[in-house]
Amino acid sequence: MFKFCKFTFFLLIISFLGLRSELLVMIDPAGDANKTGRKIGDSFERTVAFKMAGALKKKLHDYYGIRGVLTRYPGEEIEYLQNASFAGRLNVDFYLSLHVFGHELVKPTILLYNLVYNPMVDFALRSVSPGKFIPVQQAHFFNIKKTLFYGRCIKNHLTQEHYIKNFDFYGVFGIPIKSLVGVIAPALAIEVGISNEDQWENLINPIIESLSFLSW
Repeated sequence: MFKFCKFTFFLLIISFLGLRSELLVMIDPAGDANKTGRKIGDSFERTVAFKMAGALKKKLHDYYGIRGVLTRYPGEEIEYLQNASFAGRLNVDFYLSLHVFGHELVKPTILLYNLVYNPMVDFALRSVSPGKFIPVQQAHFFNIKKTLFYGRCIKNHLTQEHYIKNFDFYGVFGIPIKSLVGVIAPALAIEVGISNEDQWENLINPIIESLSFLSW
Protein backbone atom coordinates (compact mmCIF):
# COMPACT_ATOMS: atom_id res chain seq x y z
CA MET A 1 0.00 0.00 0.00
CA PHE A 2 2.82 2.37 0.93
CA LYS A 3 4.66 1.70 -2.33
CA PHE A 4 1.46 2.35 -4.30
CA CYS A 5 0.84 5.65 -2.49
CA LYS A 6 4.45 6.71 -3.02
CA PHE A 7 4.25 5.86 -6.71
CA THR A 8 1.00 7.82 -7.04
CA PHE A 9 2.62 10.75 -5.24
CA PHE A 10 5.55 10.73 -7.69
CA LEU A 11 3.12 10.67 -10.62
CA LEU A 12 1.38 13.74 -9.23
CA ILE A 13 4.73 15.49 -8.88
CA ILE A 14 5.67 14.61 -12.44
CA SER A 15 2.29 15.83 -13.77
CA PHE A 16 2.58 19.08 -11.86
CA LEU A 17 6.20 19.74 -12.80
CA GLY A 18 5.37 19.05 -16.43
CA LEU A 19 3.67 22.45 -16.38
CA ARG A 20 6.54 24.21 -14.61
CA SER A 21 8.54 27.07 -16.05
CA GLU A 22 11.01 27.50 -13.15
CA LEU A 23 14.25 25.60 -12.76
CA LEU A 24 14.27 22.31 -10.89
CA VAL A 25 17.27 21.03 -8.95
CA MET A 26 17.43 17.48 -7.62
CA ILE A 27 19.56 16.89 -4.52
CA ASP A 28 20.62 13.36 -3.68
CA PRO A 29 21.80 12.88 -0.06
CA ALA A 30 24.02 9.81 0.06
CA GLY A 31 22.87 6.84 2.09
CA ASP A 32 19.53 5.15 2.65
CA ALA A 33 17.80 2.74 5.05
CA ASN A 34 20.57 0.17 4.57
CA LYS A 35 23.54 2.52 4.30
CA THR A 36 23.88 4.68 7.39
CA GLY A 37 27.55 5.41 6.86
CA ARG A 38 30.01 5.97 9.70
CA LYS A 39 29.29 7.88 12.87
CA ILE A 40 29.86 11.63 13.12
CA GLY A 41 29.52 12.58 16.77
CA ASP A 42 26.18 11.21 17.93
CA SER A 43 24.82 10.97 14.38
CA PHE A 44 25.60 9.13 11.13
CA GLU A 45 26.85 10.31 7.74
CA ARG A 46 23.47 9.45 6.19
CA THR A 47 21.54 11.58 8.70
CA VAL A 48 23.85 14.56 8.36
CA ALA A 49 23.72 14.37 4.55
CA PHE A 50 19.91 14.40 4.63
CA LYS A 51 19.81 17.41 6.95
CA MET A 52 22.29 19.25 4.76
CA ALA A 53 20.34 18.40 1.60
CA GLY A 54 17.15 19.77 3.16
CA ALA A 55 18.91 23.00 4.09
CA LEU A 56 20.31 23.37 0.56
CA LYS A 57 16.85 22.82 -0.91
CA LYS A 58 15.37 25.56 1.30
CA LYS A 59 18.18 28.01 0.59
CA LEU A 60 17.90 27.47 -3.16
CA HIS A 61 14.32 28.66 -2.96
CA ASP A 62 15.08 31.49 -0.53
CA TYR A 63 18.05 32.82 -2.54
CA TYR A 64 17.00 32.22 -6.12
CA GLY A 65 13.39 31.07 -6.15
CA ILE A 66 14.57 27.72 -7.52
CA ARG A 67 12.52 24.63 -6.76
CA GLY A 68 14.42 21.74 -5.25
CA VAL A 69 13.46 18.10 -4.73
CA LEU A 70 15.21 15.39 -2.71
CA THR A 71 15.70 11.90 -4.09
CA ARG A 72 14.43 10.10 -1.02
CA TYR A 73 12.49 10.21 2.22
CA PRO A 74 14.26 9.61 5.54
CA GLY A 75 14.76 5.87 5.96
CA GLU A 76 13.80 5.00 2.39
CA GLU A 77 15.76 2.27 0.61
CA ILE A 78 17.16 3.31 -2.77
CA GLU A 79 17.79 0.91 -5.65
CA TYR A 80 20.69 1.36 -8.07
CA LEU A 81 19.79 3.84 -10.86
CA GLN A 82 16.49 4.71 -9.16
CA ASN A 83 17.61 8.31 -8.61
CA ALA A 84 18.83 8.68 -12.19
CA SER A 85 15.46 7.42 -13.45
CA PHE A 86 13.62 9.82 -11.13
CA ALA A 87 15.76 12.73 -12.39
CA GLY A 88 15.03 11.77 -15.99
CA ARG A 89 11.28 11.58 -15.42
CA LEU A 90 11.24 15.02 -13.80
CA ASN A 91 13.58 16.41 -16.48
CA VAL A 92 15.62 18.22 -13.82
CA ASP A 93 17.89 21.11 -14.77
CA PHE A 94 20.69 20.23 -12.36
CA TYR A 95 21.52 17.17 -10.27
CA LEU A 96 23.63 17.41 -7.12
CA SER A 97 24.84 14.32 -5.30
CA LEU A 98 25.74 15.14 -1.70
CA HIS A 99 28.12 13.06 0.41
CA VAL A 100 29.27 13.69 3.98
CA PHE A 101 32.13 12.06 5.85
CA GLY A 102 33.68 12.56 9.25
CA HIS A 103 37.34 13.37 9.68
CA GLU A 104 39.64 14.47 12.49
CA LEU A 105 40.70 17.76 10.91
CA VAL A 106 39.27 20.86 12.56
CA LYS A 107 38.94 22.60 9.21
CA PRO A 108 36.13 21.33 6.95
CA THR A 109 36.86 20.03 3.46
CA ILE A 110 34.79 20.33 0.29
CA LEU A 111 35.56 18.12 -2.72
CA LEU A 112 33.83 18.34 -6.09
CA TYR A 113 33.47 15.57 -8.70
CA ASN A 114 31.92 14.95 -12.09
CA LEU A 115 31.41 11.65 -13.87
CA VAL A 116 34.20 10.77 -16.32
CA TYR A 117 35.27 7.31 -17.45
CA ASN A 118 37.77 8.24 -20.14
CA PRO A 119 38.47 11.93 -20.93
CA MET A 120 39.41 11.12 -24.54
CA VAL A 121 36.05 9.42 -25.08
CA ASP A 122 33.72 11.31 -22.76
CA PHE A 123 34.64 14.78 -24.04
CA ALA A 124 34.76 13.83 -27.72
CA LEU A 125 32.55 15.88 -30.02
CA ARG A 126 29.45 13.95 -30.97
CA SER A 127 25.94 14.48 -32.26
CA VAL A 128 23.26 12.64 -30.29
CA SER A 129 19.76 12.29 -31.68
CA PRO A 130 17.07 12.94 -29.01
CA GLY A 131 15.19 9.80 -30.04
CA LYS A 132 18.21 7.53 -30.07
CA PHE A 133 18.68 4.94 -27.31
CA ILE A 134 21.62 5.87 -25.10
CA PRO A 135 23.26 3.32 -22.78
CA VAL A 136 23.18 4.21 -19.09
CA GLN A 137 26.97 4.47 -19.01
CA GLN A 138 26.80 7.22 -21.67
CA ALA A 139 23.93 9.31 -20.27
CA HIS A 140 26.35 11.95 -18.96
CA PHE A 141 27.55 12.62 -22.53
CA PHE A 142 24.45 14.78 -23.15
CA ASN A 143 25.48 17.62 -20.83
CA ILE A 144 29.11 16.93 -20.01
CA LYS A 145 30.31 20.34 -21.27
CA LYS A 146 27.66 22.15 -19.22
CA THR A 147 28.55 20.00 -16.22
CA LEU A 148 32.19 21.01 -16.53
CA PHE A 149 31.19 24.68 -16.81
CA TYR A 150 29.06 24.39 -13.67
CA GLY A 151 31.93 22.73 -11.85
CA ARG A 152 34.29 25.53 -12.78
CA CYS A 153 31.78 28.13 -11.57
CA ILE A 154 31.55 26.42 -8.20
CA LYS A 155 35.32 26.07 -7.96
CA ASN A 156 35.92 29.71 -8.86
CA HIS A 157 33.57 30.80 -6.11
CA LEU A 158 34.71 28.45 -3.35
CA THR A 159 38.41 29.12 -3.92
CA GLN A 160 38.07 32.84 -3.26
CA GLU A 161 40.58 34.16 -0.75
CA HIS A 162 38.08 34.94 2.00
CA TYR A 163 37.07 31.25 2.14
CA ILE A 164 40.57 29.86 2.66
CA LYS A 165 40.43 30.17 6.45
CA ASN A 166 36.98 28.53 6.62
CA PHE A 167 37.46 25.34 4.57
CA ASP A 168 39.71 23.60 2.07
CA PHE A 169 38.41 23.01 -1.46
CA TYR A 170 39.61 20.36 -3.92
CA GLY A 171 38.41 19.54 -7.43
CA VAL A 172 36.88 19.38 -9.92
CA PHE A 173 37.85 15.69 -10.23
CA GLY A 174 36.57 13.66 -13.17
CA ILE A 175 36.13 10.09 -11.92
CA PRO A 176 33.72 7.16 -12.51
CA ILE A 177 31.58 8.11 -9.50
CA LYS A 178 28.67 5.71 -9.06
CA SER A 179 26.14 8.22 -7.69
CA LEU A 180 26.06 10.14 -11.01
CA VAL A 181 25.71 7.17 -13.38
CA GLY A 182 22.67 7.38 -15.64
CA VAL A 183 21.92 11.06 -14.99
CA ILE A 184 21.33 13.01 -18.21
CA ALA A 185 21.11 16.46 -16.62
CA PRO A 186 24.25 18.40 -15.71
CA ALA A 187 25.37 16.54 -12.59
CA LEU A 188 28.02 17.06 -9.94
CA ALA A 189 28.87 15.39 -6.64
CA ILE A 190 29.93 17.33 -3.56
CA GLU A 191 31.71 15.54 -0.73
CA VAL A 192 31.95 17.35 2.59
CA GLY A 193 34.37 16.40 5.34
CA ILE A 194 33.49 17.63 8.84
CA SER A 195 34.77 17.00 12.35
CA ASN A 196 31.43 17.30 14.15
CA GLU A 197 27.80 16.73 13.20
CA ASP A 198 26.83 20.43 13.13
CA GLN A 199 29.82 21.81 11.24
CA TRP A 200 28.01 21.48 7.89
CA GLU A 201 25.78 24.42 8.80
CA ASN A 202 28.68 26.83 8.18
CA LEU A 203 29.08 25.50 4.64
CA ILE A 204 25.51 25.97 3.42
CA ASN A 205 25.72 29.63 2.44
CA PRO A 206 29.06 29.34 0.57
CA ILE A 207 27.76 26.35 -1.40
CA ILE A 208 24.46 28.07 -2.19
CA GLU A 209 26.25 31.22 -3.29
CA SER A 210 28.49 29.13 -5.54
CA LEU A 211 25.33 27.97 -7.36
CA SER A 212 24.39 31.49 -8.43
CA PHE A 213 24.95 30.47 -12.08
CA LEU A 214 21.64 28.63 -11.90
CA SER A 215 19.83 31.95 -11.74
CA TRP A 216 21.61 33.52 -14.74
